[in-house]
Amino acid sequence: MRKFFHRYQSTIHGNYRKAYLRSGLLTGIMLVLYLLVRWMMNNPAESPISFLSDGILLVAGFLFSMLYRNTLPDRKATLKELMLFGLGTAILACFLYGLFIWVSGFAIPGQIELFTNTMKGSGEFSKFPAHYWSAFWAFIAAVFMAVLGGFGAFISALILKNEKPVVKTKKQ
Repeated sequence: MRKFFHRYQSTIHGNYRKAYLRSGLLTGIMLVLYLLVRWMMNNPAESPISFLSDGILLVAGFLFSMLYRNTLPDRKATLKELMLFGLGTAILACFLYGLFIWVSGFAIPGQIELFTNTMKGSGEFSKFPAHYWSAFWAFIAAVFMAVLGGFGAFISALILKNEKPVVKTKKQ
């Protein structure tokens, strides 16, 4: 089994770490702006995880992967490189999104109350203050969206890869 994993040799063509820091930050800001704009328009989000926030994450991940591939020399990218870039982008963006949800428990407790009432069902908010619930919703949102972002990174890498790794052969 070990031979199977060590028979491929792929080349990293660019600085994917620097690129995913930039794109992860921008994607995280887009997710935060989605919640802030909805709150300012008096139409707060009912859940920290929604189809629109998932769509923002997936579309941004795909577009940033395409942009990263186009900045590489000869526009060559392997599955490994694009997957590492996409995972870094998704994890950083979801971390920032979760951090904002946690902090919003102190700044915008009404948003967290709505999350809790929507997810628990109708009734009283809770005997616990909003900042307790905000940590819970931040963890849930960050983990669920990071898993979805990882899946989106894999699909993006499959679609956008244009270079095959070299197969090492053993001379006997």
